[in-house]
Amino acid sequence: MGIFGKTEPQKPAEPAARPAAAAPPPVQASSPKSSGAACVIGAKTLVKGEIGGAEDILVEGTVEGLIKVERDVRVGPTGVVKATIDAQSIVVSGEVVGDCIAAQRVELQATGRVTGNIKAPKVVIAEGAIFKGTSDMSPRGNKGA
Repeated sequence: MGIFGKTEPQKPAEPAARPAAAAPPPVQASSPKSSGAACVIGAKTLVKGEIGGAEDILVEGTVEGLIKVERDVRVGPTGVVKATIDAQSIVVSGEVVGDCIAAQRVELQATGRVTGNIKAPKVVIAEGAIFKGTSDMSPRGNKGA
């Protein structure tokens, strides 16, 4: 008890010690068939040069040069590609000026526009899509032509 019958003010309790921050999990190299998210080229991004790799790619911005990947390429509605695209499969909702070469299929959606040649075993062109060029639907392994 303090002076004149008053109790002494109590000191605030010491804050509990914070637990040590857990170390982030180790980064693992992704395999070519990983199911992770696609590499996104944003709507306000311009890429000039070559893009290569083993991930899916979503183009919402502009790419000028060459895209050669082991996975899929999707050109979004705002995407513009002025390049040759060589991929497993290609889906175009935006614009491509250049050749599309796919091991499995090329799909032009209703809003898609391609000016260039298409080489793929399967080609799908939706009503409303614009395509100016030639198409070759021979198997990819067939080099004679």
